[in-house]
Amino acid sequence: MKVDKRDLILESIIHAYLEANEPIGSSELGMRMNVSIPASTIRVYFKKLSDEGAITQLHISGGRIPTASAMELYWQNRLEFSSAISINNSDLLNFLVYENGIYCMIFGNQKLFLKEVLNLKDRFLILDFDIQSISIKFSSKVEKFLNNLVGTSLDELDHISMQVGLSELRTKIKALKRGEILFQENEKVAFEICKDDNIKAILDPSFGANFKGNLAFSPLFPTGYMGLKADVIYEGKPAMMLCASSVYSDYEKFLNILKEAA
Repeated sequence: MKVDKRDLILESIIHAYLEANEPIGSSELGMRMNVSIPASTIRVYFKKLSDEGAITQLHISGGRIPTASAMELYWQNRLEFSSAISINNSDLLNFLVYENGIYCMIFGNQKLFLKEVLNLKDRFLILDFDIQSISIKFSSKVEKFLNNLVGTSLDELDHISMQVGLSELRTKIKALKRGEILFQENEKVAFEICKDDNIKAILDPSFGANFKGNLAFSPLFPTGYMGLKADVIYEGKPAMMLCASSVYSDYEKFLNILKEAA
């Protein structure tokens, strides 16, 4: 099987940077690689990869590092989310999020659906989700609107309430979801990612509804950062894990250790 030198060299640069967090030169990279490629050939590919925008040089006399765009593509091709990860050791998870510089939140992932809308003497509306409920101030228009949404999931109702401006309902949904948080650590990283009021969003379980898949990059996150969403079984309960950090954090190592521990 023919080896694609371009891909092999780029992947080796990424692995080296994830491991040491330092730029790497052509000679050092050649010694690290399993396939024998002369340093002169590696320098040619360094030039090609730089022209493509896949690697960059921080200093004229220094080595190369992968660019943020190269890391985004790497994680899209590298990470796999086919099954839920079992997490039974919260101490290990706590160690890993700080060791790898990752913000992590896990919250209950029970599928709640609006079962019934109850009118309490024209004073309050009770939204019954079978095992959970939400109360909001009565409005005949809102009552009629919500009755048309019976059978809608909590996540869908959250999205709809944002679209139509039902601020009280959205606040109550957020509070309900916050009560489902099972694990939340390394918020410092979240503050580094979102340096303004948007920090409140990333600390809330509802933030996961903004993901279109398991991975999220710009514009949901600032350039150079990313988010990860994965199904987990946390201490025996179905849950959702949200993580966020730099694109240069080693998510594969983080997830592999969790899987191995399970």
